[in-house]
Formats: sequence, C-alpha cells, structure tokens
Amino acid sequence: MATTDLVLEGGGTKLPGLVGAVEALAHGGYDFHRIAGTSAGAIVGSLTAAGISPPTLRQKVLEQDFGEFEDLSPAFRPVPWLGRVQGLLLHKGMYVGEALHDFLAELLADQGVHTWGDLKFADPGSAIPAERSYRLVVIVSDVSRGRMLRLPWDYEETLGVDADSQSVAEAVCASAASPFFFRPRSLPARPSVAGGDSVLGADGGLLSNFPVDVFDRKDSKPARWPTFGVMLSARQTAAAEWRPNATTYQYAKSLLSTMINAHDLRHIDDPSVTERTVFVDTTGHSSTDFALTTADKLDLISSGRKAGEKFLADWDWQEWKDRFDRK
Repeated sequence: MATTDLVLEGGGTKLPGLVGAVEALAHGGYDFHRIAGTSAGAIVGSLTAAGISPPTLRQKVLEQDFGEFEDLSPAFRPVPWLGRVQGLLLHKGMYVGEALHDFLAELLADQGVHTWGDLKFADPGSAIPAERSYRLVVIVSDVSRGRMLRLPWDYEETLGVDADSQSVAEAVCASAASPFFFRPRSLPARPSVAGGDSVLGADGGLLSNFPVDVFDRKDSKPARWPTFGVMLSARQTAAAEWRPNATTYQYAKSLLSTMINAHDLRHIDDPSVTERTVFVDTTGHSSTDFALTTADKLDLISSGRKAGEKFLADWDWQEWKDRFDRK
C-alpha cells in the first residue's frame, strides 16, 4: 500500500461524490495517513479516519435517507413550515441537526471512536508537533469570535479545553452546520481563554472549504508522501464564472458563495495543488438537495470513482516531487 494524506472539500449533500473518490483512491492502493475536511468532507473524513472501509461507507450512505437530516423540534413536526421559520428566527438555523449528530455518533462509536483522544496516534516523522498528531482535522468557523478553528489542533490554544476529551461527532456537526440550514453548535470553552464558556461553531466552508495545504510541510524537509485533495467540482479556472447580481436574491447567493470559496480560489491556479487534486464533476446536483434518490447517490458515487480512477492513471509522485517539492 502507498501512503497519502487526504483533504476533502465541503459540498453539502453532494457528499456521495467524495465517497466515490475515496473508494477509487483506496482501490488504487492508497492508505490514508491523515485526513482533513470541511462540512461534507469532515463527515466522510471522520468516518474514514475512524476505520470504516470505503465499501461499508458507500453502503451506509446509500441506506441513509438524507431527508431525515432535516429534523425539526418535535412540537413543529406536524407543521414543518412553521418549524423552519421558528428554527431560523429563534435558533439561527431551520433544522436542529441532532439526526446528523446521532448518525455520526453511532457510526463512530461502532469503530470505538467517541472523543478526539481515540484518533490520536504517534507520528514521529511529521513536521506537525506531537500534540497535533491526530488522524483527522476538521475546519470549523468560530462565529462568536470571527476566526477559523482547526479541530482538534486549536482546542487547547484558542478554546482552553483538552482536545482529547472533546466529542468528534460534535466537532464534525459544527463543521457541517450550513448557515441558516442547521443550527450552529455550541462548543465548550474556558472563559479566560475564549472570553466565554462556549463559542458558536458553524460551517467551516465559510472560511476554508478546501484546506488543501493543512498538512503541507512548513520546514525545509521534503514531503514523506503526497497530500491528495478532492474537490466536488469540475476542474476550472478562477475566472470561470461571472454573476450578474441583478436581483437581491442573486446578490445574496453571490455573497454566500464568495464567503465560502474566495479563501480557497487561490489554489485553483496553483499547479502544485491542481495536479494533486481529484476533481469530481457534480454537475446537475445541488449541495442542498436532501431529497437525493438512490439513483442520485449512485450517480455521484460513480462520478467520484471515475474522477479518482482518472486521477490515478495520470498521477506520478516522483514527477510531482521533481517539479514542486521544495527541498
């Protein structure tokens, strides 16, 4: 088996595309040393880092009705529209998010993973400090203080709590808490460090939807192995799309898209990144379509798998190192 680190882009309900790409990379002989992800990438990354095999993950995704994740407070289930309005106005998100939390917590628990301490491992050859040696990193937006969290790395320094005792499922749900769709998650903090006893964690994609450089070495030593990225979009240039913004609705969509994508667009024009990235074409699928059918999921999985296979057919680690790895 060859070794790689892996970074998975966020993409909401286009998540099965990530599953297909991971399946292709694993089938192509790669073992994932560390995984980072945002939103949907955090979900797939957490389950993969916990040890769930790609075929099992595929089956779990196909069996799960994504519509169940649109959960409302019990009192409002008979009148869903009112529940969505109530959630949005009073709780900052239409849906509670407990169904997703329970789904993740159960699958992780089956693998013996409850807290971040269960994902800690020894990695003596890494440039990353020993206290940051975890199999998984998820990106969360700390909207209480307007900053990005890389969990579990930032628990101690920026929240003042012990990383190893914190819930993995809770952090992943925070990373996946899409603005206005899901309620932000309350993450515990120490007041003397964070300014309060908790912070609100929301969709990490607001600050970095594709944290592809999170594992890149910052010292003078060459990389031990590649870091592959998976993006839920066809390969494009930074100037690929222009929006008219003629209406308030179009303007609002552009604002949200800018928040989610602008930080990471710099990677698109960097050959050292694009040439180690799997681009999954998810055309025709929306990131907020919770009514995905089995056929929709299979189409996304197939797109991911084909993209991964195409990537591996062209990938040459030695050629990449000769061109880009800074000695």
